[in-house]
Amino acid sequence: MKNSLLKNGFYNSVAGLIRIGLGILIIPVLIRILGIEEYGLWTLASAIVVMVTLAEAGLSTATTVFVSQDLGKKDIDGLSQTLTITFGAMLILATLAAVALWMGAEAIIILFPKLGQLQHLKIIQAIQIGGLVVAARLLQQILVGVEQAHQRYDLMNVVNTMQCVLLSVGMLVVATLGGRTVELMQWQALTSVVSLLSHIWIVRSLLKDINLGLSWNQEKAMAVGGYSLMMWVNTLGSTLFSRGDRLIVGSLLGTQMVGVYAAITDVTAQINSFSALPVQPLLPSLSNLIEYQDINRHQLKQQVKQATQINGLVALGMGASLITLSPLIVRIFFSQQTTSEYITLFCIATAIYAFYSCHAVGYYSLLATKAVKTCALIQLLGSLSSLLLIAFGAYNFGLIGAILGNSGYLTTFLVTVFGMKRLSIPAYFWFKWLLFPLSWFSLVLFMHFILPNNYIAQSLMFLIQNMILLFWLAKTHKDTVSVLLSRYATSKR
Repeated sequence: MKNSLLKNGFYNSVAGLIRIGLGILIIPVLIRILGIEEYGLWTLASAIVVMVTLAEAGLSTATTVFVSQDLGKKDIDGLSQTLTITFGAMLILATLAAVALWMGAEAIIILFPKLGQLQHLKIIQAIQIGGLVVAARLLQQILVGVEQAHQRYDLMNVVNTMQCVLLSVGMLVVATLGGRTVELMQWQALTSVVSLLSHIWIVRSLLKDINLGLSWNQEKAMAVGGYSLMMWVNTLGSTLFSRGDRLIVGSLLGTQMVGVYAAITDVTAQINSFSALPVQPLLPSLSNLIEYQDINRHQLKQQVKQATQINGLVALGMGASLITLSPLIVRIFFSQQTTSEYITLFCIATAIYAFYSCHAVGYYSLLATKAVKTCALIQLLGSLSSLLLIAFGAYNFGLIGAILGNSGYLTTFLVTVFGMKRLSIPAYFWFKWLLFPLSWFSLVLFMHFILPNNYIAQSLMFLIQNMILLFWLAKTHKDTVSVLLSRYATSKR
């Protein structure tokens, strides 16, 4: 289990680094090509499409959990039942979501009174095309759930990374050739369909030696449905926060301000996305083992400790790096529009995202132990409090108020409190595991405000602080590092 976790976490991290890197790099280029106002329009269209993926209803995670259990028990009948339920339900939901976007595009745009007439027409077309994007993504998620249950993170990440490269490069080409929001959505639809076909091929290969058939079981359907419903509430919370904020800012402040807001939060949100990747394989691993209660308590504690510290290292390390390099990053993104206010906004958003991103292990622990209801309620609480603060802040204080409103999502750290409790790990231990990176991050924040504002000092600070953090992790987990180095040396002989 431990080796599998490290290996799959490595696949996730490398592929995630490529995808996140590409995602960040194309933002300033798109802003330069499209202009901040057109970028804001594209942001609104994309946010609406992502919001509709809520129709996924938690079925992808349910697929990973229940297929992992069926494979662990070698229950072919149970596997047939699980796949019949999840694939059938997702096919229905994907169709309904695509039709809803096509038919309801005009009604959705009424929510944005500050759009001009031409913008109005363009975003309606983009949303209608987005229906195909949603359908392809929803079906793809079920296939990804099967791949994760089979521990094939290598194949899954290859396809997802190729999709990201194709999407990113294609968007830049389309924008350079004069394409705007509608054409960008068309390209996204094409890449989503190609990716879906690739995942279909992988899953067919994984299941070809298993004698599966259509099979319905009422009890299994209720179990999958109950888990999926709570996961849907969970997904609702995270999606409301990650995309609902843009809709609020766009409605209250207009397309130009939502363009600035989206550029800042699109970068800082990658802290949460990337820091969760190395520990995401905890979900199928724990789901498989907990089914039999076959857990060595010491081994579990050590694995959770390692995952917690890796999560904290990546989240706080990325946050510190972004804050240290913030003047350079903001200048790249906004060019002549760069002001000290934008740097301050970027640093505030980065600190918020870095702190709350340390909760990934607690999140996956709750899902693996089937405490999905608790997880969902915490996510929903965090999202609603954050959206209320963003709306209040944007209405009363403009862009800086909207950025500060993101702090409401810090309440999601409660998943760590309850997740560790489910694993019988006292709060003292997991807080101690994170004490050094938290203290180190606070010191970096302090140093940022007293260092001279020049690129040489910032680059030097960037190198020193990351070396310190990596040395701490290597020292804390020296046994694991020694094993990995010895295996690497052996493989080279």
